[in-house]
Amino acid sequence: PQSQGENGLSLQVAVNLLNSLLQNDGVTVDYSQPSQQSQGSYADLQKLIKDMNEGQVDALLIYKTNSAYSLPKSLGFAEATRKVALVVSFNDRVDETGKLSDYVLPDNHSLESWSDAEPQKGLFSLIQPTIRPVYDTRAFQDSVLTLHQKLTGGAPKDFHEYLQDYWRDQIFKNSGTSNFLMFWETALRDGVYDSRKDSSGGKNRSFKNASLKDHLPATSGGDQLSLALYTTVSMSDGSHANNSWLQELPDPVSRICWDNYLTVAPATAETYHLKDGDMVNFTLDGQTLTLPAVVQPGLHKNVVGVALGYGRTAAGSVGNGIGQNAFQWMNIKNGLPVFSGFKTTLKKTGAVYTLASIQEHHTIDDRDMVREASYTEYEKNPAAGNEEKEALTTIWSGHEYKGNRWHMAIDLNSCTGCSACVIGCQSENNVPVVGKDGVARSRIMHWIRIDRYYSGTPDNPRVFHQPMLCQQCENAPCETVCPVIATSHDDEGLNVQTYNRCVGTRYCANNCPYKVRRFNWFEYNYGGQIRYPLTLAQNPEVTVRSRGVMEKCTFCIQRITDAKNKAKDLSRPVKDSDLQTACQQSCPADAITFGNINDTTSAVAEMEKNPRGYKVLNDLNVRPSITYLTRIRNAEST
Repeated sequence: PQSQGENGLSLQVAVNLLNSLLQNDGVTVDYSQPSQQSQGSYADLQKLIKDMNEGQVDALLIYKTNSAYSLPKSLGFAEATRKVALVVSFNDRVDETGKLSDYVLPDNHSLESWSDAEPQKGLFSLIQPTIRPVYDTRAFQDSVLTLHQKLTGGAPKDFHEYLQDYWRDQIFKNSGTSNFLMFWETALRDGVYDSRKDSSGGKNRSFKNASLKDHLPATSGGDQLSLALYTTVSMSDGSHANNSWLQELPDPVSRICWDNYLTVAPATAETYHLKDGDMVNFTLDGQTLTLPAVVQPGLHKNVVGVALGYGRTAAGSVGNGIGQNAFQWMNIKNGLPVFSGFKTTLKKTGAVYTLASIQEHHTIDDRDMVREASYTEYEKNPAAGNEEKEALTTIWSGHEYKGNRWHMAIDLNSCTGCSACVIGCQSENNVPVVGKDGVARSRIMHWIRIDRYYSGTPDNPRVFHQPMLCQQCENAPCETVCPVIATSHDDEGLNVQTYNRCVGTRYCANNCPYKVRRFNWFEYNYGGQIRYPLTLAQNPEVTVRSRGVMEKCTFCIQRITDAKNKAKDLSRPVKDSDLQTACQQSCPADAITFGNINDTTSAVAEMEKNPRGYKVLNDLNVRPSITYLTRIRNAEST
C-alpha cells in the first residue's frame, strides 16, 4: 500500500489526515456528498481480462479508454482481446486499442452530442450539442441504441428522444413540478438540476494520526533509488497526445516540452555526474531503459521520476514517437494501481540528448522579478516585501488618456502555474506551434509564458510562478527603435502592432527587457515546419500572421473592440462585465484582473491601489501597464 502512487490508498489517507489537522472537515471538505465519478476499478478490469482469456466474453465494447496503451503489458490485455469474437472500439481514431479491434465506430465529440451525468447523488447535469458533427461520426449512445434495436426489433429511437424519456420517467416525476417541457427547458438553460437535500446536518469524519499506522513506507536504508510515475498538466494520460498545443506546452516546473525524461535530484545528479540531457540507463525488473536526465530541485535524493502520457504509437502525426510509454512500468497490486516505489539503478551512458526547454534562468536572487513576504510580515505591513522606492523621472512628456486606459493585475498568490492561460491565449490569438526543433532554438511563439523561479536551497527550494506577457509599457523601448513604426502606442494605453508594416528587423525584440515579442521565422500557420490543424483551429476574429513579422500580446484587442461596440450601442462606457481577455477567462484561480483603470470603480483600479502591487523591472522606468501582487507565503522559515 505504501507505493500506490497518485491513486493510492496511502496518499488518500495522508490527504484526509492533513484536512483533519487543518480543520477542513465539514468546511472545505464535504463528506456527505461524495463524488460518483471514476467508479471503475482495476479489480474489475483484472476480472474482465481473466474472463476474456477463459472465453467467457463474446463481445467487447471499448469506450473512452485506450487500454492497450495505458495498461502494463503484464496484465495481458492485448493477448486477451484476441480470444474475444467481437471487439468494437468507439475511440476517435485507430489508436493502439483500435488496432486490436474488429470495428472502429468513432464517437462524436462531446460538443456534438447529447448526454447527461450525475456527478453527485441527486445532482443531474445535461450535455447538449453546440455544433453539428464535423466528421462522419456517430454518438456512442446512438450506436448502442441502434445495436439494441437491431437485436430486439424495437422501434427506432435516437438518443435525444431516449434521454428525454429517461428524464421524464426517472427525474421529472420526483421534481414536484407538473410541466415536463418547462422542467426540461429550465434544466437545459441552467445546465443542471439539483435535487439534493440540505446536507449541513450530515456527520463529518475526522482522521487521526493512527490512520497512517498501516500506510507508512518500509524503510529500506541506504541510497536505493526509487522510480515514481506522474502525470503532467499537458499530457495527463496521453489521450490528447496528438494535440500540438499540448505537446508544446512547457511543464510548469521543468519548463520542458515535447518529451518525457528522468528527473533526478541535485544530490543524485552530483553523485552520478549528471546534467540536463545526459542519457541514463535505468533498470526495472531486469529490463534496461534509457531516457535523458533532468536535474529537478526539490526532488528527494532517493527518488527519480518519469511522466506518463508519452510514447504513443498510434496517436497521429503529431503525437507518435514522442518519449517513452511509462504506463508499461506501472503495476497492479490488490486491485489498485501502483505508480511508485519501483527500485531501480542508474548508469550514465555518455550520450547527450537535446531537450526542448524554454527557460534557462532559474533563481530570483539577482533581480526582484517575484517579490514575496511571510504572512506574519504582511499582517504587520500590507506592503511587506514591496516597500516603496524612490519615484523615477522621465524625459518623455507622457501620454494623455481621455477615455479608456487598459491595465492588468496578476495576483502571484493565486497563480498555480497551471498554464491554462497559455492555451487560452494560443487558441484565441492564432498562435502557432513551432515544433521541438523550433523550441530548442528559442523560437517558441507563445504570447504569454509562465516563468518559474526558485528561491532557497536546491534540496528544498520555494517555487514561484509568474505569468509574463507584453507589459504594454508607456515608455515602451520597442516603439523607439522600430524603423517603420510597426509598433506604436494608441490612445488607450496599448502597445499595438501593425503587421503589414513590419519588415522583421527584430530591433524591438532586442530592446524589450521582458523578452515577450515573438518573430515568425517560418510559415508556421501554413504548415511550413510542423503539421498543424489549420482550418478548425483558427479564430476568424484575429489576423493570421505570416513569415517575417513580429507579434506579441495585444490584451486581446479584438475583444476590447467588440466590448466597446456593444457598450456604444447601449450608450454607456465599457464595464468589467463586458470584457475578459483570453488569459483572464481561462484562469481557474482568477489570478488575472483586466479592465479600464480610468474607471475608478473597476476591479483593476482597485487592484492598482493594493499595497502588494508592484511593476516588474520598475527601475528601467518603462512604466508597464501590468501590476503584479506580491507572493505571501504562509511560512516563516526559508
